[in-house]
Amino acid sequence: MRTLIFSLLLIAVTTFSQAQEITQLEEAKVGFAPFDTKVTRSGDSFIYTVNESYAGEFTKDAIGFMKAHFDIDNFIAEFEGEYDNYLVSLRSSKGFLNADFDKDGNLVKTYQKFKDIVLPLDVRREVYMANKGWTMTQNKYIASGRGELIEKEVYKIKLENGSSKKSVKIDPRASGTSVASNE
Repeated sequence: MRTLIFSLLLIAVTTFSQAQEITQLEEAKVGFAPFDTKVTRSGDSFIYTVNESYAGEFTKDAIGFMKAHFDIDNFIAEFEGEYDNYLVSLRSSKGFLNADFDKDGNLVKTYQKFKDIVLPLDVRREVYMANKGWTMTQNKYIASGRGELIEKEVYKIKLENGSSKKSVKIDPRASGTSVASNE
């Protein structure tokens, strides 16, 4: 019985001695910092050099990356609405995304161009099936659209087979066979 009471007393003392105090934190100030970038201003346009967390993060979904890492409302507030529209260019080592915003922060149009990227699986399969024995040496991805929707996109791929060379254009949105070749 004495051991039981002693054990309960020990547990109670240990529990109360481990209680934590509440710490009141100070107010945090949040400023405009879109992401780890180098910002340059060229006339009325702004260029952000993107530092990706992993390779291909920006090129995989440039508009999604911009939405996740760039707050246009804070950006406009920094300039107190001094422009009618804002041309923002996000750049990486593989290419760029130009985004045009109106004075209210609505995305009006986009244009993106990337080189030597990892092609989507269905595009890779299409190129392989239509060009067996050929090796891809270069590729470019070009897309444009209104708002967040991409209206036009094309992959331009250069292929080699020994001393032979050819260029292939693929529109991933086209139905059926969308490989256009320039031999």
